[in-house]
Amino acid sequence: MIPQNRLLELLLPRHVNPGPSTALPDPSSTEYCDLKALGLLPPDHEIPDKGPTVSRTIWAFLGFATLFLALRIYCKKWRSRGLWWDDYVLILSWLMFIACAILCQLVINLGFGRYPCDIPPTHHPTIAFVGATLGSCISILTISWSKTSFAITILRLSPSGSMLRNIAWFVLISMNVLMGTQAVVVWVKCNPVSKNWDMAAEGTCWDVHATNNYGVFCGVYSGVCDIVLALLPWRLVWRLQMRKKEKLGVVVGMSMGIL
Repeated sequence: MIPQNRLLELLLPRHVNPGPSTALPDPSSTEYCDLKALGLLPPDHEIPDKGPTVSRTIWAFLGFATLFLALRIYCKKWRSRGLWWDDYVLILSWLMFIACAILCQLVINLGFGRYPCDIPPTHHPTIAFVGATLGSCISILTISWSKTSFAITILRLSPSGSMLRNIAWFVLISMNVLMGTQAVVVWVKCNPVSKNWDMAAEGTCWDVHATNNYGVFCGVYSGVCDIVLALLPWRLVWRLQMRKKEKLGVVVGMSMGIL
């Protein structure tokens, strides 16, 4: 339940320019749902919904990814040479990105982005399965395969036996092992598997703190891999016989993954 002092803070009128609509001062999910259950929300209170923001963001990023992939294929296939393994892995990652965006939009249409008490209870298991289980697994593959593609590019360009090549191999293997394990954990953390998306089902799950901490660790490691892969081209390209402006353009383009 909401502490009394917090309840007063949420219910007392705002002192600065009160408008026609009564806005709550950023209640948490539990506070908001408690107020709704007690019938204390203003009749005209707008239902908090981050779903549209998530939808616009993911489709915008997919649009950028599609544009850059199309330009890459155009430059390599029609302007210089054919596609190689790194291109095919990147195309596979892009297909996974499309699937991830579609699944994300599906759960948003079901209410994802709102507080649980504003989502029909019958939608909760579907959102948990499509978004938190299947969607999480696909998003992990999308992220790891995009990095794999770039690591393959570095391996292709770096001299055999060089330190650069060894670092690329280490990033490639370690990142896929960690991220692959996380993709598997998404499915096996509960017994039976259906309890992953149906909390009312009989069964047991691993400690949520352990799985969350491992997910955070994989996210941090993934970010470190982005930085390492973004820095490797500088050492590789700077030794080539090219004008400095061309070198700078190449390394900046190859380092965009740091964003």
